[in-house]
Amino acid sequence: MMERNHGHIVGMSSMAGMLGLRNLVPYCASKFAVRGMLESLHEELREDPRNFSGIRMTCVCPYIVDTGLCKNPKIKFPSLMRIVSAGEAADRIVDAVRRGHVEITIPSSLYYVNKVCRAMPYRVPFHLKDFLDSGLEPQD
Repeated sequence: MMERNHGHIVGMSSMAGMLGLRNLVPYCASKFAVRGMLESLHEELREDPRNFSGIRMTCVCPYIVDTGLCKNPKIKFPSLMRIVSAGEAADRIVDAVRRGHVEITIPSSLYYVNKVCRAMPYRVPFHLKDFLDSGLEPQD
């Protein structure tokens, strides 16, 4: 990629890589790491004097994709935070790459919810998480 100054790196993070969730500490940590790695790599390429502006990156942050990984999903508002099919997620990822998006959430509404929460006082995201009351139930 660097030799050709062309390419696209897609990193699979998660909404769990944007905010910590109970029962998912190791998973959240690994998904935060994906976001951090992509952001750091982007900066390294951006600041390199050899000009790697042709290498793009997209960080994908799905909520829950129906792959069988999430055994006990808990969703209070399915119209806002629904489980999406793997095919729908793949379509969204391809579309994001084609449009050059740096970061996407699936469903897309969560992108704006996250951005607004981050601009609010520290306790606001906790209250929103409590209200939405969704995530994963502990496994037996």
